Amino acid sequence: MAAMKITELAAKLFVEGCLASVAGSVKGRMPIAPKTVSEMERAELGLPQGGDTVFYPLPPTGVFLDLAGPVATVFFSGSDATRGLDAVESAMKRAYPSTKQLKDETDPADKDRRKRSYQVDFGNSRLALVEIHYPQRAGRPFAARVTAQARKN
Repeated sequence: MAAMKITELAAKLFVEGCLASVAGSVKGRMPIAPKTVSEMERAELGLPQGGDTVFYPLPPTGVFLDLAGPVATVFFSGSDATRGLDAVESAMKRAYPSTKQLKDETDPADKDRRKRSYQVDFGNSRLALVEIHYPQRAGRPFAARVTAQARKN
């Protein structure tokens, strides 16, 4: 796994895990086994109660995956965080070419990050609202969040 980069793992988790789960098309496994994060560790990360979080260790740091109801978030920090947007966005657009960018704005929760949002229509009455929170400079964390939605017919 030494050849895999943090950004590649984050993109794989987000596209082949989170988005594929919403689409109903998950296949295969992740190349790294996750470690469960305790409730106390979740609280230290600033996550609300009531979700499940796992950590995929990949030197020099690793990637977190948090699941809470219809929302899944992949996040990490470190020097690769500034490259997270390009990795996740390109993987998402390759896998789901109908991805439509909605906005790109200053992140209301962190002025040193931007928030880019997308709509992904899987064509089977399932949709996803994607928000990518990406740093404008080193030292800020990267997060990609998907909220599962269903189209009512």
